[in-house]
Amino acid sequence: MSAQISAYVSDETKDRLEQYSSNYGVKKAYLIESAINHHLQALHEIPEEFILSTNIKITDNSYQKILDTQDTPSTPTQELKRLLSD
Repeated sequence: MSAQISAYVSDETKDRLEQYSSNYGVKKAYLIESAINHHLQALHEIPEEFILSTNIKITDNSYQKILDTQDTPSTPTQELKRLLSD
């Protein structure tokens, strides 16, 4: 038994999917189902505290702080130096 699902993906993802499918003769439905199964299996096997969101949202104010930090980087602390030297 199978079910149909639909999802919106970026144009880049769609192009990559179609290119791979064309190059290797793999049906898009099979490729999508395999990718979903691999992803779900990884989520099942990896402890939840190690799974990080790939979507990061920041405010305009936070973005400006990031830019300012890049312009004037701070001096590393002794603790950071020790951590990186181990």
